Amino acid sequence: MLINTRSCLLALLLSCSLSAAFAQKNLIKAGEKLRPAGMQKMITELTVPAAAKTSAVQLSAARAVQFSQCLVGGIRMEKPLFRSPVLQPLEQHMRQFVFTVSARGEQHPFKGSGFVFAEKYQGKTILWGATAAHIARAVGREVTVTFHLHGRDVSFPAEIVLTGRKYGLNAALIKLPPEAVETARPVVQAETAPIKGDLLFTYGFSAGQYKKTLRRTIASNAERVVADFPRLNTPKPGFCGSLVVNDQGKAVGIEVGGYSPEQEHLQWYHNREASWLLKKENLSRISEVVPFTRLYDLLKEYRQPGSAARIMLFEGIRVGKLRPDEFIESITVRYADGSHRMLMRNPFFDLSYLSALFNLNGARQAQIIINKGRTHTYGYLVDLEKRTAEEIGEL
Repeated sequence: MLINTRSCLLALLLSCSLSAAFAQKNLIKAGEKLRPAGMQKMITELTVPAAAKTSAVQLSAARAVQFSQCLVGGIRMEKPLFRSPVLQPLEQHMRQFVFTVSARGEQHPFKGSGFVFAEKYQGKTILWGATAAHIARAVGREVTVTFHLHGRDVSFPAEIVLTGRKYGLNAALIKLPPEAVETARPVVQAETAPIKGDLLFTYGFSAGQYKKTLRRTIASNAERVVADFPRLNTPKPGFCGSLVVNDQGKAVGIEVGGYSPEQEHLQWYHNREASWLLKKENLSRISEVVPFTRLYDLLKEYRQPGSAARIMLFEGIRVGKLRPDEFIESITVRYADGSHRMLMRNPFFDLSYLSALFNLNGARQAQIIINKGRTHTYGYLVDLEKRTAEEIGEL
């Protein structure tokens, strides 16, 4: 292990100090230059499924994480003249990071997308799968995850153990079996959230077929990253749950769907001119991404139910807490002149700054409605003059 790590680090040092093209060549072919205990040996052991080898090598989740970090650490973005940018050598190994998820034990045509990430828990490294919450509802609790490697498929039985909500924490946790570590590779988390204009690379499966898209960030906060949507060769059903990474190949979120707010006559889109945050943006066709950090809220909730509720603030006033199985249905602001403004299921809501989309000049009161478990709603009433908030019970 130490020898492989040293070889990996040497390859990364080469990639940092030489030209981009030569660095990639060194990184990809490091095993040839550092044989017999170089990066190529490490990549071979960690990328070829055990079932395909004459002598299976049992690999640990911690070593899978080491491989991912080594791989991502050497990424360079290539910019071909007539094709979209490419993240190499990550894209050569992407099919071990992403998978399709389908209902287990039955012939069901629908396949969603998902990807692998890692958790450090009680001194151990554990590999998990992730997908979108609405994909989880479509395929059920007992599922099959399939890695579509070059030339062969490798499938594992798995279980969806916790889901959030489509208009809130739109993500689901997939418990992978221990043997998945021989194939699955976890993503590396981005240190910072994307900002306006940043490139987003998305990898998953469109109608069951492997697909990559490239987009630009419009806006982001702790609840959503909003990006533009591909105009040509757009993804088909099943792409939700795909992995979204930045131009360094690090995970920034989970793809949860593209749509046209204008054609769907969404209320928040037609009122966007009233918001300083949105009025200058082209939002006619957008895509929503759940930030990667929200997966750890689900893990926290899974380990200790009730622990992942997050504080909501409106104009700095503490309103209450939002649980993973809840989302904000609507916010209505009432003004001194008797008028009001309401926004529903808005992808730009930010729990720490719920007042951001409103003009509060003359505002007296805000009502926040919470959707809980698809069957109940309750609310909070915020008095902006007294700067107090109270729960108003089920509605």
